Amino acid sequence: MDNFLFVYSLTAQAVIMQRLYLLTRMRQHTIISARVITPPHIGRVRASKPDVRLHSAHSRQAPQADNNSFFPPGGSGTWSKVDPSLVVDIALKTLIGLGVVFIGGSLYVFWYKQNVLSKIEAAFNETWDDAALVQLIKQELSRFDLLTPDLEHASLQRLAEKLSEVHPRRQEQDFVDSIVKGETAGSYFLLVGPKGAGKSGMVFDAMLSIRNKGSVFLEAHPDLEVFRLRLGNALNYEFSEDMQAGLFQRPDPRSGGPAMDIERALDKLYEVAMRSRRRRPLVLVITKIQNFHNDDQGRNLLLQIQQYAERWAIRGIITVVFTTDDVWPYTLLRKAATLMEVRSVQDLDCEMSKRTLLCRRPDAENVDNVVHVVGGRQSYLNKVSRAEEMLQAAEDLLRLEKAWLESCLGLIPDCDNDGEVVIQQKWSLHCWTLLREFVRLYRAKQKESGDSWDPLKLPVIPAWRCQQIMTRPDYLDELDRLDVVYIDINSNVQPDSMLVLRAALDIVEKEGFDELLEDVRCRIKEIENLRR
Repeated sequence: MDNFLFVYSLTAQAVIMQRLYLLTRMRQHTIISARVITPPHIGRVRASKPDVRLHSAHSRQAPQADNNSFFPPGGSGTWSKVDPSLVVDIALKTLIGLGVVFIGGSLYVFWYKQNVLSKIEAAFNETWDDAALVQLIKQELSRFDLLTPDLEHASLQRLAEKLSEVHPRRQEQDFVDSIVKGETAGSYFLLVGPKGAGKSGMVFDAMLSIRNKGSVFLEAHPDLEVFRLRLGNALNYEFSEDMQAGLFQRPDPRSGGPAMDIERALDKLYEVAMRSRRRRPLVLVITKIQNFHNDDQGRNLLLQIQQYAERWAIRGIITVVFTTDDVWPYTLLRKAATLMEVRSVQDLDCEMSKRTLLCRRPDAENVDNVVHVVGGRQSYLNKVSRAEEMLQAAEDLLRLEKAWLESCLGLIPDCDNDGEVVIQQKWSLHCWTLLREFVRLYRAKQKESGDSWDPLKLPVIPAWRCQQIMTRPDYLDELDRLDVVYIDINSNVQPDSMLVLRAALDIVEKEGFDELLEDVRCRIKEIENLRR
């Protein structure tokens, strides 16, 4: 509204100045014309030369008035010669013009605000039709080469049954379905689990079951400007950038930065939820919130969204679902959380992993060996099930994981005394010390359990004990960020996946590893003694 008041003031000033100028010129023309045609001066006019001035007393003042002032001189008697009806006509036209502009601008602003809310509501009302569902299911089946000719023209129900065979239902799926369907109101949720465990997949399957009605889905990004655009696209909100009144705005509408735009979007979403009067709450899913930088800007954004999630949960109008691979968002959100529920999503067990592979590859061989290599990680099972030779694909994944681990945590026994090199070697030394302890616990558990041993059961060490082993409390978060270890909501630490543990087994149990680790430790002590 401030924008239109600014336009109205400019328009009013221009119209009033124009009317006053025309009124002044008209008054001058009326006075001079009346004096020219008076009888006493007719003869004088005819006898005089063309350049002789008429009405000397008045003609000497008229030019000065045109050159030196906007309003011509004269007493109140001069205005009495102006027709009052002309003044009234000008005033009425001015008021009508200003009224039309004001009413038109007010109606446009009202319509625009209602249109913004309608567009956001339409984003939640958008559903997937049968054709879209059939296309999605066919794409998923084709990933595993299960789209046979008889399924090309199959019905939606037949395709859905086949998809359920490819993706066996997990225990946590019922809980996620209840959230997305709006059956669990009054809370917001945080799904925590290692990368590739299937958190986003379960949310997507739940949205598929309700044809995406009443829910939106977006992924976090480190750049807040990119996240701002993703949030706007998900909510169908343009951040007032398509408003025509923005042409007359003096300040930049985006001068507040992405945080202010996100605040406006969340506030509009709150208005939509309050006026929609739905029987079930809307669902806003934000995945991979660990992508936000763990700095002041990223933490402030998470707290900003959490404040709205708390407010929406109290009223039961919107349910927010977060997913994260790292533990730092959980430690941040739990400080101010009152209505947040946290659920941990882990890898599949041994039997469920075998069943998943056999559903996708009924004629597969060496399923036990494949599962023992890659474990129950959903993303790894998807990769190996699409390969022609699953065991070879599993060994290739192990080889890549081992090469990455050695390059990331490389040990240099004769390292240089440069400061950065020493810091890096300290980091590698403490990390390998922790990984060696995981290997020792895994082998001890294997000997202890005997025939009842579960090969996919990862060793677990409390976080406080890991800090004692590493003698550094600040390395765990970095290892969690690099997906070397995983820290759960109970502050227990384990290898991030079975592939990481298998790679650590191959490296730690290699002959000469303990001597290499001791040489690096001695070299670091030697350099520190020389500096002292």
